[in-house]
Amino acid sequence: MKLLLATLLLCFSTLTQAAEARFDSIYFFQSQAELEKKGINVDSFGRYTRALQTQIYKALKKAKMPESAGYLVVAIRSDGEVTCWLDMTPAVHEYYDNQIYEIVKKVQPVSVESGILVFGMKMAIDTAVHTKKAVPAPADWAEAKKKMNDPNNIEELVLSRWPE
Repeated sequence: MKLLLATLLLCFSTLTQAAEARFDSIYFFQSQAELEKKGINVDSFGRYTRALQTQIYKALKKAKMPESAGYLVVAIRSDGEVTCWLDMTPAVHEYYDNQIYEIVKKVQPVSVESGILVFGMKMAIDTAVHTKKAVPAPADWAEAKKKMNDPNNIEELVLSRWPE
């Protein structure tokens, strides 16, 4: 009887576990010189990414999700508009993808003096193993790159995929 009770408690504790988001390194799509031209303040950028991580962690800790790892890619225009894409394997359910999108839109972005700041942040959900992928590449970017004159122009790419 005690063994049965212990097994049931263990089952319920694993079923009620919530998703835990972990973050790791940041990938910049632009060079340091370009970031300096855009007026990116390192301290403000650090506070911004920490706020994103905190809000996403809080939102997902109530969710039950399968393991996934990859990148959260964020783009910030000089007018303060923000968008993001997930590059996760396996893909995160659309509901949670939209939830993360809304969080990114609500967090006050870092100031960008000109152009667009684009970066990716490694993210893992319910796993301690982060992606080994060196460069973020959201799924819809591959098709957009085929249509561009210069597929390495990250600002042009981001503008072509910016949601209206």
